[in-house]
Amino acid sequence: MEREMLNCPNCDTEIGFKPIEFVDVSTDPDYKEKIMTGQFFLVKCPECGAEIMVEYPVMYMDPDKKLNVYMSPDHEGDLLEQLNSLDVPEGDIDAEAIYRLVNSPTELLEKILLADGGRDDRIMELYKALIVETIREDFPQVQPQDLLYYVDGEEEYFIVWDYENEDGEQLTIEVDEELYQQLREDHIEALGIPANKYAEVDAVWLMDRIEVEA
Repeated sequence: MEREMLNCPNCDTEIGFKPIEFVDVSTDPDYKEKIMTGQFFLVKCPECGAEIMVEYPVMYMDPDKKLNVYMSPDHEGDLLEQLNSLDVPEGDIDAEAIYRLVNSPTELLEKILLADGGRDDRIMELYKALIVETIREDFPQVQPQDLLYYVDGEEEYFIVWDYENEDGEQLTIEVDEELYQQLREDHIEALGIPANKYAEVDAVWLMDRIEVEA
């Protein structure tokens, strides 16, 4: 991709930058770290030092985890159809490979974290929906989109953004392994995705397939 230009919102200096369209973490592991820390989409103004968030389409690939995520902010409704329009030779079909479409850096980050944690994003979307129904009495405005999966070593939980627990701390909910496995056993068949096809696995995708009750 050619260099793009933007004006710094702080000092109006014109800044040139070159978007990175393809990320293959097997050859560029530093890019994964930058995505994880929120640095990947930041452009620094050479004049005043301000950092500007600039989102653009990125293809993220992790061959070791067979993860392929295309992030396209505010994409058109037919993008998924376009991504799935190409025929894949039968010999190249990998039933274990994961192909996802996401809207934002946060959604991209979560897909990466889910792969790192060895979790199936389809089951985790169902898990989110179940959590929302369970805590709705105490947090009536909470939505599945408010939950972000996070894993750090042995710690694995959902962060519920903009919500606090009774101690005034960030609300988090630990992942229950037994519940995860039960959800997987009961629902994985209904949440199937054709091999080598992209899917936009989120709360809307889930609602089209399963009715969730606490």
